Amino acid sequence: MELIEEIKELKKYKEDNDLTIAELARKIEADDTTVGRWLKGEVTPNFYSLHKVRNFLNDIKNSEDLKPLETFRDKVTREREQTKTDINYLKQRIKTLNDIEDLDTLVTELDVIAKLGNLIGDAHNRPF
Repeated sequence: MELIEEIKELKKYKEDNDLTIAELARKIEADDTTVGRWLKGEVTPNFYSLHKVRNFLNDIKNSEDLKPLETFRDKVTREREQTKTDINYLKQRIKTLNDIEDLDTLVTELDVIAKLGNLIGDAHNRPF
């Protein structure tokens, strides 16, 4: 007997996850003997059982598409920490730039004082 598509997927899931028939049956809430017979192709699931298998397979597909919440939280935490680090770096740069602006004023004042000093020095070295 040819396996229906859902049972083929169920069998692949069992093999991919190295599950026993009993473990798989527990996951889909079915009798392990019955599940074993489905997988061997001896019988096909009735409508109700097929509905449970389809729901189980849909749940698996949906859960594979979603990333674990903890991973998401870790990423958010890392991004927050990186943002804090970036903000602190920018604050330091702004302070440095402000200090440089203060230094520019100081350098300008020192330059003016130096020129005045040179003028005074030149005036003392020149005869009147």
